[in-house]
Amino acid sequence: MIYDIGRIPEEALPHVGGKARGLQQLMECGLNVPAGFVVMDAGREEAADEAAAYYMERGMGRVAVRSSATAEDGAEFSSAGQYRTFLNVEGEDAVRQAVRDCAASLSSITAMVYASVFGGSKSEQMCVVVQEMADAEVSGVCFTQHPDGRGGLLIEAVEGLGEALVSGRVTAAACRVDETTLTAKDCGILSPELVRRIAEGALLAKAHFGRELDIEWAARGDEVFWLQARPITVTDEPDAFELDSRDVRDDDVVTTCNVGEMLPGAVTPLSLSTSVYAIDYGMRKMIAHVGGAKHMDDIPSGTCIASFGNHLCITLSRLYAIGDHVLGANREGVELSITGRLLKNVPRPPVPKVGKLAKVNNARRYFSMILRPERACRRLKALADGAEIPARDTAREQLKEISDRLWMMNEAFWWHYITSGHSGAMTSALFMILMADGLDADTAKAKIAGVLEDIDGIESVDILRSLRCAARALLKEKPDIGTLSAQELAQYIRTCGPESRRALGDFLKRHGHRAIREAEMRSRSWHADEESLCHYLKTVIATGAEETAKTRTVDKNIEALLEGKKGLLRWAVKSIIAQARKGVVNREYTKSRSIRVVDRFKKAYRHLAELMVREGMLADEDLVFFLRHEELVRLADGSEPGLVKRAMARRRLLEQQKTFRFDEVCVGRPRPRPAMLQTAGGAKVLTGIALSRGVATGRARVVRSVAEANELQPGEIMVAAFTDIGWSPYYCVLGALVTEMGSALSHGAVVAREYALPVVSGVADATEVIRTGDIVCVDGTAGTVAIVG
Repeated sequence: MIYDIGRIPEEALPHVGGKARGLQQLMECGLNVPAGFVVMDAGREEAADEAAAYYMERGMGRVAVRSSATAEDGAEFSSAGQYRTFLNVEGEDAVRQAVRDCAASLSSITAMVYASVFGGSKSEQMCVVVQEMADAEVSGVCFTQHPDGRGGLLIEAVEGLGEALVSGRVTAAACRVDETTLTAKDCGILSPELVRRIAEGALLAKAHFGRELDIEWAARGDEVFWLQARPITVTDEPDAFELDSRDVRDDDVVTTCNVGEMLPGAVTPLSLSTSVYAIDYGMRKMIAHVGGAKHMDDIPSGTCIASFGNHLCITLSRLYAIGDHVLGANREGVELSITGRLLKNVPRPPVPKVGKLAKVNNARRYFSMILRPERACRRLKALADGAEIPARDTAREQLKEISDRLWMMNEAFWWHYITSGHSGAMTSALFMILMADGLDADTAKAKIAGVLEDIDGIESVDILRSLRCAARALLKEKPDIGTLSAQELAQYIRTCGPESRRALGDFLKRHGHRAIREAEMRSRSWHADEESLCHYLKTVIATGAEETAKTRTVDKNIEALLEGKKGLLRWAVKSIIAQARKGVVNREYTKSRSIRVVDRFKKAYRHLAELMVREGMLADEDLVFFLRHEELVRLADGSEPGLVKRAMARRRLLEQQKTFRFDEVCVGRPRPRPAMLQTAGGAKVLTGIALSRGVATGRARVVRSVAEANELQPGEIMVAAFTDIGWSPYYCVLGALVTEMGSALSHGAVVAREYALPVVSGVADATEVIRTGDIVCVDGTAGTVAIVG
């Protein structure tokens, strides 16, 4: 079937390919389009003969023969350059051959690779456009939206035919055209009148198509010929702040504290829509449960845990509702629980009028919630033990299994927040008592850290102990095992003796679901990452894996805190200390169980990624982490294939997002900031928060990844962005730890204190200011880090 351009019937338009459809619409605009025709399904054996005969019947001379594939020049994919184009074709035989070659390009290696990378872009049929050649003096393209996003149109031009321009073989003259005046500066080879004509025609086409366009044109004198129009498929390409929270107000107080320890650094879009959503859900439910909102749906999702440049913050202004609606609670307690200090010079939203009876009732609900942490532990254990997600054979089936169970992650973090609330409330109560005694904030925090030492039963502390047990068994079995590389060690443990196998199995059963940045869906858990596990083992083996007896000082620290307190006050403070210590155990337990639930979803999403690659939806498995869950559903349904390109763009942006640094506390929307440095006495002195006492001097090693952690040597000072449970196997070789974020209750700090490792946290831009090889002195009592050599 052959149709003249401009006379293609409506029912045939979906089948003639993007190029032919674009030309038809340009003609409908009244623009000057060279005459031509389209050959339907050019892969048919007789199609080339039909095209040659029609060409002769029309008496056409020199023509352009262009592919018009069904998935080409669409809203999602342009397929630009994937198929063949022939210019200045003349004569019956030449046209016949050009049509055949265009049809054959449907199955070219270039087109097949393009389709495999951008899932959903494969053309099913090739049509061919045969069109009179425009006798051009200049040719080019016009973008109705300048690609740099700063407004105006972009016109690019070359002398002669435009094929050299679109193929990238030459550099074009370019100018930005004002959309209002249709004028441009430095037009180069284009006259002002020609610029105006091109811009007018392009804007007319834009209005008719109803979207931004990339249009090819040619001109002789002031006459413009319109040769092709395709939707611009990159105008909405994501930037580093694409997924930022939109409901944070200008006067909201936000902080990276607390959540920056649970999920530090830039997170992936899949994590934002799953584990981060669950963390936000738990916080919203807690606020509503204690009367801070009538219903949790009254608190928009993504406003308690907000995202900026894919970094996470807590919106304190939302949590202030707890202090405002609960008798016995206050905003200061919220700040202490989250940031570890009282904030100054931040906006204080008006306190709502809440009746005393309502406050009393809310207090009952609040204390009933946080004073029953054991119930939360039991509920979460049952949830984690039953959180299995079946593996299915197709991507759509697997997505349904995941979607049907996302509620489990939400509930897991809700139960975890109950124990976190209990732990934070007890610590805040101690802080307020010490501040009332006239102590300054830093001294109060140091005393609190002292009474939270030597706590038995902390699950995160058991990670290193269990790994040491496995290392001792391996050393007993093979004394020279430390000489093996990580790869050789992985090979060895597959056939190791029964005692070593039992010890390793015990470690993986109890802690195999943990990882560095463990709430990040892209982070592999230890049971799924044998190489990382073996690097951890090598580190522990290198120390001899022996447990070092630690002098117990907590009893002395408790007595020092109780000094001067008598009677009922002494009993009350002592009870609060006991609850705070118990709170640490419960908090770490529920954190581990909530991560066990997350781990089940990690496994399910990785299986989904395998299926999506197998079914041609994704180019590689890693791309699954750069789409939100709801986007994966749309991709699997086939309703939005362009999401593959978006995922690829987001993956490129992640490296930029990783470099972002934000202030710990900010009013309104946080912005990345440059590194700041304090100097004193000729030495560079950085200040932070003292989290674990002691002083150590040593060679610094900046650690941003597991690979860099594997280079740690005994006695070195580890400098990292965050304290993460995944780093704990390395703590046995460190001299001290310096981090950019953290708190006394952060998981890394809890473990560090158990091993008497000096820790200074909250050191702004530590990983940028301190370089590997610097000699640094870490004072875990004063909270300072001095670069001394």
